[in-house]
Amino acid sequence: RNKVGDAGARALAALKDAPRLHTLTLDLSENSVGDGGAQALAELKDAQALETLQLDLYGNSVGDCGAQALATLKDTPRLHTLSLFLSKNEVGHPGAEALATLKDAPVLQTLNLNLRHNSVGVDGAQA
Repeated sequence: RNKVGDAGARALAALKDAPRLHTLTLDLSENSVGDGGAQALAELKDAQALETLQLDLYGNSVGDCGAQALATLKDTPRLHTLSLFLSKNEVGHPGAEALATLKDAPVLQTLNLNLRHNSVGVDGAQA
């Protein structure tokens, strides 16, 4: 197992500055990434050419603050495909509600969202 952690996630967020990056897959499963790392990765919303993003954060400690930050990926200018794997984290109702706003993304055509084994609850699932 690697331990990329929040510091590593912050470093990877610098990929937002790659001018021609249109597809990005980051597998950070079981890497001690928390809310701070998720907030840093949300900066990928500033990647001007990004069209497809697959972000696997399975088995980390991302909570509501991190999920709320990741919901801002809806503002990525050209993003049409987004896969967020957040199973086995600490996302609750507020985080699920924020992630539900991804449906309002103006360009997004395909969304895969995995929140299995979190504390979303009924209200969060209905959001």
